Amino acid sequence: MPLPFELDHINLYVLEGDDGIYVVDTGLSSRKSKAIWEACFAQFNKPLLGVIVTHMHPDHSGLAGWLCREYDVPLYMSALEYFAARSIFGPNPMADLTTDKRYFTQAGVSQPDIEQYVRPRDTYTEGVEPLPLAFRRLRQGETLEIAGKQWQIMTFAGHSPEHVCLYCKAENLLIGGDQILPKISPNIGVYSQEPEANPLADYFASLTTLSNMPSDTLVLPSHNVPYTGLPDRAVELREHHETQLESLVTFCDSPRTLLECLPVMYKRTLSGRHMFFAIAECLSHLNYLMYASRLSRTMSDTGVYLYKQTGV
Repeated sequence: MPLPFELDHINLYVLEGDDGIYVVDTGLSSRKSKAIWEACFAQFNKPLLGVIVTHMHPDHSGLAGWLCREYDVPLYMSALEYFAARSIFGPNPMADLTTDKRYFTQAGVSQPDIEQYVRPRDTYTEGVEPLPLAFRRLRQGETLEIAGKQWQIMTFAGHSPEHVCLYCKAENLLIGGDQILPKISPNIGVYSQEPEANPLADYFASLTTLSNMPSDTLVLPSHNVPYTGLPDRAVELREHHETQLESLVTFCDSPRTLLECLPVMYKRTLSGRHMFFAIAECLSHLNYLMYASRLSRTMSDTGVYLYKQTGV
């Protein structure tokens, strides 16, 4: 399904049984994406029975509401992903935006740039259809039976609050979503809704679990191509983030703001949505180091956080 940014497209999956199909993730809401789905359903010639969403991000959940409404089928999500999506992407016309603004101020972002990122919203976020007001909860350790196959539900934090992966032992298949990708790392970010979070620690925990899965498991990711070698990929991703952590500690030999730290992690010029996600990911690494007592954090007279290595 096409995407209007660098990743270009998202891989979506269809689980087919004798009585109908389930789709895993949906793509962004757009006329083009809806037309593609309608063409697909015409070829499937089987009814849609349910929509499974791995996590809340718009390229995965954007058309969930439309599919569930148009085809009168249930939505399957983990609880944290469902309620986070309802909260983050829904309207907030009367919301107090003070904490959102403080989040960017503490990172060292200028007031004009803060206004770019923080504004009230009267409708659902662009690219996301309103979600159904009810859902069927996917829980860690439970299973879904589809087409006579048992799919184990695995949930992980880090990239999102309660990301769902589906593992079919009989077929040695893992529908991995964004949790563990073959070519890139998923964004591991700290956002204004929970500025003191430590999602990188959660992500490392998920990599430990995934590294213990069979190496010949075929992973079906949301981006790039299917692959095997899951344990090795988990180690690679851990090493990638550990390298970034070490670079940040070295750089913070004197007090540094988050914005000053960005070139340590990103060698390209950042602006717009790239800057938004870079701030979140850099903060996840700084928070991880702070909780590990490898960085200390103080606040300047202008309300900006300063990070400095502790020598630990």
